[in-house]
Amino acid sequence: MRILLTGATGFIGAHVARALIARGAQVHGLALPGAPRDRLTEIASQLELLEGDLSDAAWTRKTVESIAPDAVIHLAWFAEPRTYLRAVPENLASLLGGMNLLEALADGGTCRRVVLAGTCLENLATPQPTIYAAAKAAQHDLAMGFGDRSMTAACAHIHYLYGPWEDERRVIPTVTRSLLRREQIDVTSGSQSRDYLHVTDVAEALCRIAESDLTGRVDVCTGKPVTLRDVFEEIARATGAADSLRIGALPDSESTGWPATGDPTALLATGWQPRFNLAQGIQETTAWWATRERIGQ
Repeated sequence: MRILLTGATGFIGAHVARALIARGAQVHGLALPGAPRDRLTEIASQLELLEGDLSDAAWTRKTVESIAPDAVIHLAWFAEPRTYLRAVPENLASLLGGMNLLEALADGGTCRRVVLAGTCLENLATPQPTIYAAAKAAQHDLAMGFGDRSMTAACAHIHYLYGPWEDERRVIPTVTRSLLRREQIDVTSGSQSRDYLHVTDVAEALCRIAESDLTGRVDVCTGKPVTLRDVFEEIARATGAADSLRIGALPDSESTGWPATGDPTALLATGWQPRFNLAQGIQETTAWWATRERIGQ
C-alpha cells in the first residue's frame, strides 16, 4: 500500500514511519524545507521524503498527483512547545495546509482513506477552546464532508504521550534529563490526571485506524488515567534520583482542568492494545535519554 505521511520528521511521524515500514508499506513522507531529519536517520533509505509546505496549494496538488497515495496519515501541524496552543497565524496556516491537502486528495481520485491527528483538547467544552484545538476541530469537520467523494476519514484524538525523540523542552524529557544529571528540578504538585501512552503505542494506533473502517472521532488513549505525579515518581525511580525532584515547588498550571482521558472503545475494536504500561514505558524512555546523555546529545 502506498501511504502519504505528512509531518514525517516529527515526534509522532518518525515513529509512524517505522510502524508503516514494518508493515511493508511504501511510505512517502512530507516535511517542511530544512526540517531536521535526525529522527529518521536509521530508516532514511526505506522511505521517500519530500520537502514542501502544504499551505502552498499548487505544490500540494502536484505532490499528491505524483504520489497517488492509497491512504494518508496527516500529522503535520505547528507544535512549538509553550506557544502552539495560542499561536493564531501558525495554527491557521496549519489549517490551510490541511484544507489544501484534503482538496487535493479528493480531486486526485486514488486516496480512499485519511487519518487526521487531532488532540484531546477538542473534547474540551469548557473553558473556551484554544485556537490550536479549534483549528484541529475545524479540519476534522471539513474532512468528514468529503465522505461523498469515496474518501473516508477518521479523526484521531490523541491524548498524552511520551517516548524517544520527544522535544527535550517538554515536561517529561526536561524532568528526565535533569534527574539523569542529578540536577535538582522543581515541578508542580502533579495533581492533574492524564492518560499517557508511549509514542510507539500511539504510532501503532494510528496505523490500526488507517487500516480500519472507523470514521469520525477515535480517542487514542487507554481509558485509565494516572496523575502527573505518578509520572514524575516513575521517572524518579527509573533514574534513581528521587532526592533531586521537588514535587509541589511550582504552582499548578491551567492544564489541571484539561481532559484526563477519553473512550478507547473504538480503538480497541481494531485489535490495538498498548505494548507499554507506564512503568515499562518510562523505563524504556529513560534508558533512551540516558544513552543520549552519554554521547553528549
